Amino acid sequence: MFSVIIPVHNKLPHLERSINSVLNQSFQDFELLLIDDASTDGSTEKLFEFNDSRIKRFRREKPGPGGYAARNLGIKNAKYEWIAFLDADDEWLPDHLEKMKVVAKDFPQISLMSCGYQIRDRNHEEENAFYNKYKDKGNIEIDLREYLFHSLSKRRPVWTSVAFIRKDSPISKELFPAKTGAKRGGDLYAWLKMMCFHKKMIWSDHVGAVYYLDNTNMVTKTAKASPQLMSKNAFNELSGNLDHFEKKLLRKYMNASLKSAYLGALNREEELFNLTRMIYWKGDLYNALKLFILSLVPKRGLLLIKKLKHRI
Repeated sequence: MFSVIIPVHNKLPHLERSINSVLNQSFQDFELLLIDDASTDGSTEKLFEFNDSRIKRFRREKPGPGGYAARNLGIKNAKYEWIAFLDADDEWLPDHLEKMKVVAKDFPQISLMSCGYQIRDRNHEEENAFYNKYKDKGNIEIDLREYLFHSLSKRRPVWTSVAFIRKDSPISKELFPAKTGAKRGGDLYAWLKMMCFHKKMIWSDHVGAVYYLDNTNMVTKTAKASPQLMSKNAFNELSGNLDHFEKKLLRKYMNASLKSAYLGALNREEELFNLTRMIYWKGDLYNALKLFILSLVPKRGLLLIKKLKHRI
């Protein structure tokens, strides 16, 4: 029923938690693909300590940014109808697969599924924004327009460790942008790619996983911005199946993603990319103007504004 993919790159302290959270699921009909992405911290040896006939191990000799190539390798070798993803430093709750099995049966025409999740660190825990707003609404069918609206409102309904895709989706092969050189945001691009192609997804009203914020070797803390995932080429790849209004929303989404990537690069003290050339003007003039003004402010000025905001 399910092929579960866990990419692993130097995640030794967290492997017991993540792998056992799959092996201990109440629904036991699955295979578990562990993709060792050239680990050097002992994770490789640790993976062989898990003895279960459902485990398959693969190793890449060169690590791929964001684990995207590792996930693509897992998809290629998956044998079951549905493919599920779990990051090596997070965990599933015990009845996650059981509940997603019911959703898959109730919505046989859907190619992308997800559910709620919990965000946790040492001092705090909370459910994600989409779950908090819709947890009492039952399972929800979300079309592309709604997906883009929710994403623009910071209520994205899909996160990697609760995402499920159909193996037979025409775009499942090379779903993650491993060949683009992107170091972050490739998972968001993958779900957007699924939505732009299939136009619909299902969100299940249960909490299926825990996203830990205090893990080691987190891509979200160290990886550089990936503006190539918001480029005109990326837009053209995604928009071929969209109507006029969907393209307009996608441009707004791209502008919002550019702003997030630009400010993220600033906060991480990276070299800033050329924002001016990447702005989407058509159909989103207001936000495009704000981005253009942002692009004109020298990096030194942006850092000064940042410091003043912190003092206030």
